[in-house]
Amino acid sequence: MSAKPIRLKIEPLDGSFGAQVTGIDLAHARQKAEMVAALEAAFLEHHVVAIRGQELEVDDVVAVSRCFGPLEPHVLDRFHHPDTPLVLVLSNRVDANGRAMGLKDAGSFWHSDVSFKKCPARATLLYALEVPDEGGDTLFCDMMAAYDALPEKLKHALDNAIAVHDYANRDRVAHRTGTKPRLDSENLRSVPPVRHPVVRRHPVTGRKALYVNPTYTVCVQGMEASQSESLLGEIFDHCLKGQFQMRYRWRPKDVVIWDNAAVMHAATTQNLEPSKYRTLWRTIIVGEPTY
Repeated sequence: MSAKPIRLKIEPLDGSFGAQVTGIDLAHARQKAEMVAALEAAFLEHHVVAIRGQELEVDDVVAVSRCFGPLEPHVLDRFHHPDTPLVLVLSNRVDANGRAMGLKDAGSFWHSDVSFKKCPARATLLYALEVPDEGGDTLFCDMMAAYDALPEKLKHALDNAIAVHDYANRDRVAHRTGTKPRLDSENLRSVPPVRHPVVRRHPVTGRKALYVNPTYTVCVQGMEASQSESLLGEIFDHCLKGQFQMRYRWRPKDVVIWDNAAVMHAATTQNLEPSKYRTLWRTIIVGEPTY
């Protein structure tokens, strides 16, 4: 007789998407194929999955992340974890000499992780070591639901459109808000502009989602600049309606994993008070080319 499938306890988060998984110890569950398969199913269905109260070392974070695919270091190498370049340290703490102990602002702009590469991130995993009692939330936007809600005429117009994504645009956006650029000219050369469909089919489920974001998407290919800017502005205004958003409020020892083919996200750390500390470990799970 075959074993019964694992059924995780899943509760919805605030909003129309996202879920909290309880009753699981990730440090041990990653060794069980049926548990990994159940987590994968929850990830695909809910787009954002949170598992609270996890006691993980950096090796555990890497191992759990690998359950979702191969990993890659972030292009910004000066805040890699000292034990492994596969973990990026996000933190607003400084050491005794006043040097930053991590990346302070990991993206207070709407974006999809690593959309500036030919193979964008499949998933992102964050593990919270410390979070403030208030502030430092992460915002998510359901790009599948946003696509589904588009007028049919606009869906048809976008279905074959191609957009250009460029990491350098992140620093242009940051400059307008007073945030310092991250990459020097040498690092920027390692991430040249790439193209992705404006409407992307999910590589596993086949569902369509809008795959543009205000941080990395610079234009729609083949359009005049003003026409492209107008179209992207219309798309972003639509996506960022409250009905498509969800706010995640962190607790220490939380693990959150999200599907970059289904959602975009934004940090709120830019508004965090200096006396409130937030330190997380981040991994990037590599995805597939979009076409």
